[in-house]
Amino acid sequence: MKYLSRPLIDWAIHEIETKYPEDISILVGHKGWRIPEDGEEVAFNFFIPATDKGYSLAQTFIINEIGYDLFPMSWERVEGLAEVNESLTTCLADGIILYARNEKDKARFIQLQQTLKDHLADHSFTFNKALEKINSAMELYKTMAFEESLCHVRKGAGFISQYLVEAIATSNGTYMKNGPQDIISTLKDFKQVPVHFIGLYEQLIKAEQVEVIKTLSYELIKMTRDFFSSKDTRVIKEEECEFQDLAAWYEEGRYTFRRIGYYCEKNDPFNSFSWGYHFQREFDCIQKDFGLKEMDLLGVFNPNDLSIFKERLDEIEAYIVSEIKAHGVKIRIYDTLEAFLNHMN
Repeated sequence: MKYLSRPLIDWAIHEIETKYPEDISILVGHKGWRIPEDGEEVAFNFFIPATDKGYSLAQTFIINEIGYDLFPMSWERVEGLAEVNESLTTCLADGIILYARNEKDKARFIQLQQTLKDHLADHSFTFNKALEKINSAMELYKTMAFEESLCHVRKGAGFISQYLVEAIATSNGTYMKNGPQDIISTLKDFKQVPVHFIGLYEQLIKAEQVEVIKTLSYELIKMTRDFFSSKDTRVIKEEECEFQDLAAWYEEGRYTFRRIGYYCEKNDPFNSFSWGYHFQREFDCIQKDFGLKEMDLLGVFNPNDLSIFKERLDEIEAYIVSEIKAHGVKIRIYDTLEAFLNHMN
């Protein structure tokens, strides 16, 4: 048996020209992820429909025991590939135009390839995209942690490692050209890879116990997160931070400072903790949005002694106020209702 490339390209183009002349924008070829004995000739991969009728070109079939798939991707989805939103980046990056309805469609596809290339050369862009993929791995882990079936745990571990590998590839300004195959050899070609990642990945593949797989998956995620944290060189430009917004956040949040302080004074650990973890989430958000230092409130929570918790809360409040004032923003504070009304008038 032999993988049919050229004959099926000719067939697909003939189908387009005779049945869908105005309904297909682009037919794209790719070398694909075939096994070695099937060669590396360019074969049809996907097409971009121009009309609803164009979707009818989609075909799946088997010839001499080999399966073929001519599938559609909308322009919107291909634009998503240019934004590195999927695992199929190679379909755009390495795509070869086999047919174009007109020069405008051809130019549009080539521009998307250039957009992708520009994005991969932008460190800030690739870093953020890598973090998105790590977050996807973490979300999968949350589900996998409750699985008991070896089958489902292995499946979860597989996709977790895939997202992490894609994160590493993206941070290196590239993508997984061979898809889910040859992962280890691909990782070895990258300039920056977390130390021991490959070894841990190999252990994951060979693991046979559910709990071992879960543990290794967690370690892979943590290792990758730590690696990216150490490489985070992004700088928040002050002109991009509207500290008036931080002042507004503080004006609204002032009551929560008061509320937590009240429950601390009443020696109520339950309400102190409940409002505390909600506030911690907000602290983490404004830290990222405004380039502030870490504000650790919950780390000092002691249900048997809330005085330290209250003291840390006051320190955080004072720090936030000082940052607002340091950027020349005035906090709207009034001693009395009369003072507020006079100001508004």
